[in-house]
Amino acid sequence: MKLIVAMILMVFAGCRHATSEQQYINYINDPEHKITQQIKIGDVQATVKWLPAGYRKLKSEKLEEPAAAEEGEGFYFFDVKFDKTKGEKPVAGKLAYLDFDIQKDFVLLKGKDSLLPLICQKIENGIGGSYQYMLVFEKQEEELTKDFAVVYNDKVFGTGTLAFVYNQEDISKIPKLKSEESK
Repeated sequence: MKLIVAMILMVFAGCRHATSEQQYINYINDPEHKITQQIKIGDVQATVKWLPAGYRKLKSEKLEEPAAAEEGEGFYFFDVKFDKTKGEKPVAGKLAYLDFDIQKDFVLLKGKDSLLPLICQKIENGIGGSYQYMLVFEKQEEELTKDFAVVYNDKVFGTGTLAFVYNQEDISKIPKLKSEESK
């Protein structure tokens, strides 16, 4: 009987243990830690996730594309998603705007600088009422040592201007990956 209980406890403990890489990914994806941020206005939920280099590296390794993360060291990456839970689908003119011109509505505020995205790539995620984008901003000379914000000036969803503020205090709490600790 003791042997069975011990085996059950070992299986239970093994299932609950996540690798440091998975813990890191979970940390970034959890809105409680303010790296992934959500704002809900009416029937629209906007989500912005900053993608630090470690996160991008882990994701590219899973896709067997290790060079992809290294190529992006001079840039800030964000995953932006708008989920419209109800209502009508945007009309043709607004759909074209969502596909081609929405990048004009995003700005990265960092100190006194305001940066427009170099890339705003729409991601087809296959979810009705969901509009997802990859934003890429060029890094300036200094690293991310101050607070910064991604600002979106809405022209389609009726949310107005949204600001997703990233505090240095929250960024410094991101756990280090084992590969980063050894550097």
